[in-house]
Amino acid sequence: MPLLLFDIDGTLLLSDGVGRRTIREALTEIVGRPVTSDTVAFSGRTDPAIMRDVLMESGCSLEEANELLPQCLEAFAAIFCERVEERHMTVLPGVHELLDTVASRYGLPLGLVTGNLDVTAEAKLRAAGLEGYFSFGAYGSDHENRNLLPGVAMQRSEAHGHTPAAERTVVIGDTEHDISCSRYAGVSVVAVATGKIPYDVLEAHQPDLLLEDLADHSGLLAFLDDVSGR
Repeated sequence: MPLLLFDIDGTLLLSDGVGRRTIREALTEIVGRPVTSDTVAFSGRTDPAIMRDVLMESGCSLEEANELLPQCLEAFAAIFCERVEERHMTVLPGVHELLDTVASRYGLPLGLVTGNLDVTAEAKLRAAGLEGYFSFGAYGSDHENRNLLPGVAMQRSEAHGHTPAAERTVVIGDTEHDISCSRYAGVSVVAVATGKIPYDVLEAHQPDLLLEDLADHSGLLAFLDDVSGR
């Protein structure tokens, strides 16, 4: 059976920019002056990498940013988990139906590979009504380098009935970073153009399957059946 590892933001849901706003608020509180994130790329990256860039964009040296980072991550997580609400979340088309279908079709728990911290990922899924689908995952709090996260998730899957094998593992995400981390891990990748990265940009990175969205499951299910040898 396939091991399915889902990204969160732009793949399962949209969160109305609450993460970006909270990062600015938390880092402003820590450094004692307004910070800017206007030129910092967020999509598909881990929260530690994003926050370091925001600190440096706002005048911190690399050394200062690294020293402040643990405190910034802690402050961000606390504020985010307190503030995030259902009203911030939009579950993308077809997601509930797809998760129900694959959970019943393959009979094994689903996993996550996300740049979010573990506690903020849980808070987003809970606010969106998606928390019951996922039993394990790998997060930005595990490692800043997203390329290492599929391997972490595969290891954790063993405790939930999976036999982790690269040839039967599929990452589903919405950015070029999901594609590159999958290639690094030697696993398959399905890209979905529901985030901020255009379809043609994703196509240029050559995912194994590229979808406009998750509303039509037929092509994805056929791909997963092929991966699993059904």
